[in-house]
Amino acid sequence: MTLLSSKLDLIARDGFALAASRQPGYAFRWHTHDCAMLLWPRAGALLTAWGIEDHTLQDRLVKGQALLLPAHVAHRTRSDSALQQHGELYLAPEWAQAWKAGGVLQLDGAAQAMLDALWMPALSAHAAPGLVQALIAQLASSRVKPAQAAAPAGLANRWRDLLQARLADGRALPAIAESASWLGVTLRTLQRACLAEFGQTPVAVRRSLLAAAARAHLAAGAPLAQVSAELGFANSGHLGRLLRDVPDGRLHGRLDGPLRD
Repeated sequence: MTLLSSKLDLIARDGFALAASRQPGYAFRWHTHDCAMLLWPRAGALLTAWGIEDHTLQDRLVKGQALLLPAHVAHRTRSDSALQQHGELYLAPEWAQAWKAGGVLQLDGAAQAMLDALWMPALSAHAAPGLVQALIAQLASSRVKPAQAAAPAGLANRWRDLLQARLADGRALPAIAESASWLGVTLRTLQRACLAEFGQTPVAVRRSLLAAAARAHLAAGAPLAQVSAELGFANSGHLGRLLRDVPDGRLHGRLDGPLRD
């Protein structure tokens, strides 16, 4: 379900409004705005996806990049780092008419400096409108980064379920490349799906599931050497290192997590 997050009341007076977040673990599920939006990281990184005419794209935003979307384009965002800080500039729809489909912009030095200036506490309220207009004019010459198509919906969860079924049957887990072949996708597609769904690479997902299964067997009284052999480890030392490296064996939350204002 795509929610409408209306911003028209915020931009009614000046035609724009600035918002920010420093929230750890930031996640905002699929939603749209009734205005244009510029989203950019100031610290950390963001995983974001957006839909254009039933075609979903995704990217990872870092400082020096910004996602510009026209009004009524569905999008979702989550942090991809322990600490994050990002800004959102909401704009009257006509201010973004040059961008019909939106996309990730590579910011030049001038555009980045203008965004930084918008955050300065000493910036005069009378200066802000002119600065925003100058920023939009500067962004018009920015290079648009080619975006990747999002992985098929549910792919990462389907792969996780397959791995859990094999573990339940007492079978060793396949390699990542073999898993991609199972699913009929490329290795890169599986990687994108896991990053979008769990915030982890396929290797990290696989290790988390192995650690969880090993702990369950050990808690049931199975010897370490037996558990190591059943899970496909060359020796118990490798399993011991895995358990030390993956302290809880749990996956991160999904991108479609609870809605946060």
